[in-house]
Amino acid sequence: MADTTLELVKLSLRTSHNVLDADIQADIDACLADLAVCGIIEPKATDPLIFNAIKLYVRSMYTDDTAKGAEYLRRYESLKACLMMAR
Repeated sequence: MADTTLELVKLSLRTSHNVLDADIQADIDACLADLAVCGIIEPKATDPLIFNAIKLYVRSMYTDDTAKGAEYLRRYESLKACLMMAR
């Protein structure tokens, strides 16, 4: 990836400021750690499915709409379950 995962996730969040960079990066790292704990061997953000999981996880954290946040988290958990079976 030419851009960093942080930059791409910020783009998906439609944010351009740097105020939350440390928090967003911490959430990216937490997502990757969650995937690793669940048995996904060395999850890499360059994998399109892993990157999609990261976006869903982070979006669930940064939406003001709790219903949307819950839906993003549900979609993340579903994708994680598929990844756990496939990898």
